[in-house]
Amino acid sequence: MRYPLTIMFRAIVAIEILLLLPIHPLKDINAANAAQLKLSQALMCEEVVDNTPKNPTAVFSASREKAVCFSLFDPVPQKSVIYHNWFHRDVPSARIQLVLNPPRWSTRSSIQLRRTDIGPWRVEITDETGKVFGVLRFSVTD
Repeated sequence: MRYPLTIMFRAIVAIEILLLLPIHPLKDINAANAAQLKLSQALMCEEVVDNTPKNPTAVFSASREKAVCFSLFDPVPQKSVIYHNWFHRDVPSARIQLVLNPPRWSTRSSIQLRRTDIGPWRVEITDETGKVFGVLRFSVTD
């Protein structure tokens, strides 16, 4: 069967228009999922054993040699990346990338403590865009 040229031209133009349209529904779904990511627990502790934080504290001795930031996200609607951004005296010290998996995920990061680390610290828990989910403050002493 042979189609008139105008019908074929219209079909080609219609296909090209469809291909050029942005896929907004997918973008809206991803934005909604990212908005649902929720930090349900965050704390500083001396260690994590079997995904359970042990000895929560806001003051670490430099002789302890380690500070741990624990965070639990629930819900996690899709695989996501977060960061534990460590600051000593308001100066960035470390940025640790962590991956979260659905439906619920806990994770941790840590730093080795030295005598030069004495003073105030904070950890900002953020996503890839810089959205802050929580801030934990602690101190390192002698």
